[in-house]
Amino acid sequence: MSDMNVAPGGSDSAPAPLAEIVPAPASDSTSPRDLANFLTDYRHKRDAKEREPETEAPAAPEKAAAEPEKAEEADAAPAEEATSEQPTEDQAEPEAELPPIEPPRSWTKEEKDEFKTYPRQAQEIIARREQDRESALRKGQNETAEQRKALEAERSKVEQARQQYEAALPQLLQTLQEQQQGEFADIKTMADVERLAREDWPRYALWDAQQKKIASVQQELNSAQQRQAEEFRSKWSEFASKEDAAFLEKAPEMADKAKATKIADASVALLKDLGFTEPDLAKLWNGEASVSLRDHRVQLLIRDAARYRDAQAAAKKAVVKPVPPVQRPGTSQQRASDRDVQVKNLEQKLDQSGNWRDGAALLIARRASR
Repeated sequence: MSDMNVAPGGSDSAPAPLAEIVPAPASDSTSPRDLANFLTDYRHKRDAKEREPETEAPAAPEKAAAEPEKAEEADAAPAEEATSEQPTEDQAEPEAELPPIEPPRSWTKEEKDEFKTYPRQAQEIIARREQDRESALRKGQNETAEQRKALEAERSKVEQARQQYEAALPQLLQTLQEQQQGEFADIKTMADVERLAREDWPRYALWDAQQKKIASVQQELNSAQQRQAEEFRSKWSEFASKEDAAFLEKAPEMADKAKATKIADASVALLKDLGFTEPDLAKLWNGEASVSLRDHRVQLLIRDAARYRDAQAAAKKAVVKPVPPVQRPGTSQQRASDRDVQVKNLEQKLDQSGNWRDGAALLIARRASR
């Protein structure tokens, strides 16, 4: 045995260390493949070094000369027996099989299969580093979520304070104007202002400060109104796009430009018949006005829609019995065919317009043609 394996007391049977310390690789690479290759090379070198013949210590010449040959022969047999009875290092019992180490969850299937081929020590190193990395990642995500939550709460407070301030601006402006009219009721023209500047300079300074304060509040109010208008236009554009897409999904026939234009014209005519004007329709379409369901025009529109649905349901339930054509005296066959053509035309018109009036006309025409 080499000097590295000899215990401090001089005995060659010192117990092996419980854990083997592997030196760190010289390269900075920490990929799984590099770690596995480094550990494999290290174990090959270690096993080769252990298989080298041990250097025997020279025996003392005086002690060797004094011992008789019989003593050597007598001692040789027990030594061989002891050697045969004691298990060598190579014949040591195998350690209990440890449970397999699961590959990192974030790896791909190919990488997980390759992970199973690595030595166990390399797997432990990789698993430990992956666990540390995931822990650091989760910690960073939690911190980011907390920071985002705090920022959202702060932004909500700032937005609420801004809305309260902007809502109070009109009342503040009115209060300042009323205060100026009460304190400086005699100042109505520029001549009054010039006279005030010449005769009463301290009062003129107060009037001028009041004017500047009113102008400042007025400017802030104008800026707030402009910002609110831009914000409304942005939200309205998003709302309109979303609702148009939902309408096309429910009414796919409106994707046809010609048919959509025809229906739009008919809808405008219908709304005008109910009492809506062109300015009303333009403001309602652009979100610049609102209308309530209690509006009499909306109630009329809902009534017409309900009647149209009833007409559609009645037309579907109507069963036309096959009756042989009976020609009345003085009635030509051409007249009966004209009624059939009229019924077909009304059916096509109902499919295109969807108006309940067309449905009622179709129902009447069908009854007359029987």
